[in-house]
Amino acid sequence: MDSTDYIKDFASKWTDTLSKITSLTFLCCEEDKYHASQEVENPLCRLLQEHSAGRAFCEQDCTLPLVQALKKGEPVYFKCYASLTNVAIPVYFNRAMDKKCFILGGRIVVSYDDLVGYRGVAEKLGCEQGRVFDIIKGISFKDINNFKSAMEAVRATTLYFFQHAERYKNSEDKISKLQTIIKVTNSTSTIADSRELYTTILNTLGVLFNVQTALLLLRDIDEERFIVEEVFGYEKEVFTKTKTTWMDGLTGEAMTRNAVVSSTDLFDILKSGLPNGFTSVRIFPVSVENRVDGLIVILDTPISPDDEDLIGSFCRSLSPSLENRLLSSRREVFVRKGGVLLQAMHSISSYIDSPDIFNVIIDRVSNVVGAEQGSIMLLNEEYSALEVKATKGLNPAILNHVRINPGEGIAGIVLKKGMPLVVNNVEEDERFSRPNRVRYKTKSFISLPLKMKDKSIGVLNLSDKTGGTDFTDGDLKLLETLALYSAVAIERRIYYQSSVNLRKISITDPLTELLNRRYFEERISEEVERSKRHRQPFSLIILDIDNFKDFNDTYGHLTGDEALKNTAQVIRRCIRIIDIAARYGGEELAIILPTTDKEDARVIGNRIRDGIENMSFTIKGTGKAAKLTVSLGIASYPADAATIEELINNADRALYRAKGLGKNRVVLFGNF
Repeated sequence: MDSTDYIKDFASKWTDTLSKITSLTFLCCEEDKYHASQEVENPLCRLLQEHSAGRAFCEQDCTLPLVQALKKGEPVYFKCYASLTNVAIPVYFNRAMDKKCFILGGRIVVSYDDLVGYRGVAEKLGCEQGRVFDIIKGISFKDINNFKSAMEAVRATTLYFFQHAERYKNSEDKISKLQTIIKVTNSTSTIADSRELYTTILNTLGVLFNVQTALLLLRDIDEERFIVEEVFGYEKEVFTKTKTTWMDGLTGEAMTRNAVVSSTDLFDILKSGLPNGFTSVRIFPVSVENRVDGLIVILDTPISPDDEDLIGSFCRSLSPSLENRLLSSRREVFVRKGGVLLQAMHSISSYIDSPDIFNVIIDRVSNVVGAEQGSIMLLNEEYSALEVKATKGLNPAILNHVRINPGEGIAGIVLKKGMPLVVNNVEEDERFSRPNRVRYKTKSFISLPLKMKDKSIGVLNLSDKTGGTDFTDGDLKLLETLALYSAVAIERRIYYQSSVNLRKISITDPLTELLNRRYFEERISEEVERSKRHRQPFSLIILDIDNFKDFNDTYGHLTGDEALKNTAQVIRRCIRIIDIAARYGGEELAIILPTTDKEDARVIGNRIRDGIENMSFTIKGTGKAAKLTVSLGIASYPADAATIEELINNADRALYRAKGLGKNRVVLFGNF
C-alpha cells in the first residue's frame, strides 16, 4: 500500500474510531469541499440527503466552514441549514507533503428549538412525516460546552496522530493509547469531583505508560507556588511535608519555558523540592491560556520519545477541564476570602467605641491569614517610640516594657519607611540576618505599617502561619486592606477617646468630679421638655453641708475640699444610673431625679443623708475624726413649679426650711 492509499485508509479508520468513542458522526474530507452522500451514518443527515435538494444544501453549508477552518487554522463551529451543530477541524497528514485534511463531524442537537427547526426543514424537503418522527424521537440534546471540550481533545490527538501517521501505521498499541486518551479527556468535562478528576488523570498515565510514580501539581490561588493535588504510586505525605513552592529548579524551568523538562542529576532533583531517593524526573507542563497552571511530574519511569509526545498531547487536551476547575476554585476562594475580610471589617467597626478595639483588630486580622501570633504597636508621640497595644499568642504583660524607636528592628524599619515587609526566612534574609527567636515556631513573618494620610501611626506584626507555611503576597494584599481599615478605626478610637476626655473635662467639676453647673442647667432643661412630652414628673434635690463655713475655718480649705470630695462619693453611691448629680455652687450640690415624684425622691434623699451622716471622715494630719451632715430640700416638676427657675427656687426654699428645723434632715416643698 503506497503512502496515499495508506493515508486514505488511515483517515477512514480514524474517523470510524472517533465515531465509536464519542457516539458522534465524523467524516474525513481530503480537500476543502464536502461531498454529500446518502451513505452517511447519521440518520438525521441520511434522511435529508435522500433528496437532491438536501444534498445540495449540505454541500453548500458544510463547504464554507471547511474553507474558514483552513484559513484560520483552528476549528470552526457552525449550525447547518437543518439546525444541527457541527465542527470543521483542519489537520495535516504530513506537512512536508502539504496534504490537507478535515475532520467534519458532530451533527448534534443542542436545544428543543433546533429539533423543531430540523423537523421544519425535513417537511419542506418532502420527507415522510412518520419517518421524521421515528428519527427525532430518539434524539437527545447535547451540552454545547461539553461538545466543544471534547472536540478540542479530538483535535489535539488527531493533529498529533495524523502528523505521525506513517511512523505509527503498524502500531496498534499507539492507536489503543490514543483511543483511551480521547475517552478519558472526553469524560473529564463531566467529572464533578475534583479529587476524582485528578486521580483519573494520574491513573491514566500509570496504566497507559507504566508510570511508577507521578504527581499532579496545580498553581494555588495566590499564584506564588504549586500545590501537590494528587500522587500516584507513592505516599502523598512524602511530597506534601516537604516545604517548597515547587517553583525552583526543574519544576520552575518547566513552568518558565512551558516545555517538557527532564533530568537524572541528583542535585537537580533535590533542588526542585523532591525528596531524596528518586533517580530520574520528567516534568510536563499543563497550560491554560498560555500560562502554566499545572505540572505533571513523572518519577523513576523510562519514557520513550513517542510516549513523551503522547503524554504531552494528553496534557494539552486536559487544559479545558483544568481551566474550568481552576476558575471555579479561584472564584470560590475569592468569595470565601472576601466574606472573611468583610466579616473582619464589620467586627472591627463594631468595636470602634470600645477599649477592646486593639484586641479585636489583632484577633480578626490574625484569623484572616491564619497567624498564630501577632501584635499591634502604636507610636507614642511623647516618647517617639513604638509601644505594644495588643497581642495574640503572647501574654501582653511580657511586652508591656517594650519600646522600639523608628528605624530600629523590623517594626521600626516598617514604621520609618512606611512600607510592608514579608520575610520568608529571618535567618537568611540579608536585610536582617539574625537568629530566629525561640518563641516563634517559623522563620516567616509579615509586618505592615498602620498609616493615616501617609503618616505611619503604628505597625501590625504577624508570625507563625498555621501549617508552618510562609506568608505570601496574597496574604499581604488582604492585610493591606485590613491595615488601612484598622488604621482608620484606631484613629477614630483615639479621636473618640480624646473627645470623651475633653467632653468630660468640659462638663465635670474638677474637685468633686460631679457634673458642673453649666451641664446641670442643660440637663434640667432637657428633663423639663421630657416631662412635658411624656407627662411624667421629675424631682430636684438641693443640698449642702451643714456648718461648712465653720468646718473650713476650723480645719482649713484643703480639709474642706476633702469633705466635698467624700460627700460627692457618697452621693454617687446612693443615686441611680439615670440620676444626674452636679456641684451647683460652693458646698451646694444638686441632684436631678428623672421620672421620680416627691415621695420617691424623699427615699433617695434620706439614703443620701444617712450615708453622709454615717461616713467615716478623718482629718488628714491630725488623726481626728470629724462628723459631716447635710440638709436637703426637694421640689418636683410640675407639681411644685411651672418653670425651671421656680423649681430651683422652691427646692432651695425647702433646703433653707431644713436648715431652720435643725439641719441634717430632708424637707419636701409644700410640707411647711
